Amino acid sequence: METEYEAIIKWLELLLEIGADSVEIIGDSQLVLKQISGEYDCKDDTLRLYLEECDRLSQGFRLMTLKHVPRGQNKEANNLAQAASGYKPTLDAEIIELDADDWRKEIVDYLENPLSSVPKKLKIKALKFVLIDGDLYYRTLEGVLLKCLNLEEAKVVMCEVHEGICGTQQSAHKMKWLIRRTGYFLPDMLEECFKYYKGC
Repeated sequence: METEYEAIIKWLELLLEIGADSVEIIGDSQLVLKQISGEYDCKDDTLRLYLEECDRLSQGFRLMTLKHVPRGQNKEANNLAQAASGYKPTLDAEIIELDADDWRKEIVDYLENPLSSVPKKLKIKALKFVLIDGDLYYRTLEGVLLKCLNLEEAKVVMCEVHEGICGTQQSAHKMKWLIRRTGYFLPDMLEECFKYYKGC
């Protein structure tokens, strides 16, 4: 939702800069549009800041209309919104090939084709991830993006953390903390760190 708000704010600023007096906002997030129209309350403190900025900017227009278009029906608008907010949509030429046993595969497949029929559990799980330039990233609660690793990449990072440049013989908990702090993610990282630690 933050990215949709950011895209709307950037477009409103641009339109005010060029002297437009009316605007039609077309978005795929019904929640965001209903918050802007005042139909829904915004209870999240971070989103409220975006909403207040949208309200302030909308005062500069004589007329502002809102229209909801589901993401599946308007892929081009979704790509523009992502580009405006700083997220670069994955181009067809940049699609990455993952092995069938790679934990990232089902998430990447869904993010590349959100119209595909997948279990609801996977759709909810995928909300925590984003594709940027063909790489999968995990979004933390703070909004920090951590690059997702497969098991082989994680073993290389664990080796560096446990025996290499991060000092020697780190505990599993310390290894996990250092790996996340340096910007990497694996769903069962602590378990893998324990396996590596015990096998060393």
